[in-house]
Amino acid sequence: MRTRRVLLGFCLCSSLSLAACNKDELKSDGKPIVGVLELPIVHRNAAPEPGDAARIEIGASEIRVAGETILKLENGKVPAAERSGYLLPKLKEKLAGKRVLALSVYAASPYATLARVIHTGFEAGARELAFRVRKPGTSTDTGWMVLHDVHFTPSSDDGKFGDAGLLPWEKFAAHWEESLEACKAGVRSGDCGYSPLAKAQGGKLDMMLRVRGSGIALRFRQTGAPPPPEKPKKPKLEMLDGIKGGAAQPAEQEEPEPATEHVFTLRADQTTEVPSPISDIVKPVCGGQSCPTVMDAEGISMSGTVLSLIGAAFPEATPEPKLAFVLPPL
Repeated sequence: MRTRRVLLGFCLCSSLSLAACNKDELKSDGKPIVGVLELPIVHRNAAPEPGDAARIEIGASEIRVAGETILKLENGKVPAAERSGYLLPKLKEKLAGKRVLALSVYAASPYATLARVIHTGFEAGARELAFRVRKPGTSTDTGWMVLHDVHFTPSSDDGKFGDAGLLPWEKFAAHWEESLEACKAGVRSGDCGYSPLAKAQGGKLDMMLRVRGSGIALRFRQTGAPPPPEKPKKPKLEMLDGIKGGAAQPAEQEEPEPATEHVFTLRADQTTEVPSPISDIVKPVCGGQSCPTVMDAEGISMSGTVLSLIGAAFPEATPEPKLAFVLPPL
């Protein structure tokens, strides 16, 4: 009987110890897990700090809400056991009732982790994002980039803005050369492309920002245009009886195919330059109006590069964009 009591007591103590250990694993020390120098450098940074928001920290090894550790990360990634598709169930419980997500993100965090956190917040009812960022050219000054009009889309080919929500293609076509010259003047390494011999007419503007490894791209593409009219066929010269046909007519020069797309490719480090050439490329199109834009990145891309690219394309003193984040592959 004594032996059974000892074993029971040992098991009870072990269970309590294990529970305590698990609790300690998620216990936070209350200090910020993302330092100022670990924040993304972003050119859009002067929004006021949000008030009633869910305060989320995405660090190198954990995710916290209001200082409480919610999830541990493995090399910056969410463990498979803690996710259901793009949803993070434990995190969703903590975000209910919050309309704004105020995020401090470790710049080297994988974009897949950031996307899952934002997607979970939206599933919990949030609709606005505020990112704590570091101002370019400083090691101490921080600010906030706030995005009010954001949603997710499964594919970069369709931003889900609706035809009525897109700008006319002419908004880019009319400033094509201006954006091209800005690229040539400011880009140290990359591909600015060439001026088109002819430009397509009509339709809407499909704008996309993309991150791939250490490179970034800005794509301006025509969409939704009616098909071009067929070229009229010229009648063949017929020969009359006993009369030879006229001299061979010189072949007419074919008209160039109208360009429907332009892609600027640059290095990722140019998102944080002061000033950034990306700002000058986009300004002729979006400097005076809000641009619906798709944001596409690989899951392994650094979150800091994604946020820096958004800030470089839409810096302070320009209208806030409407963004469609592409969900990375599961």
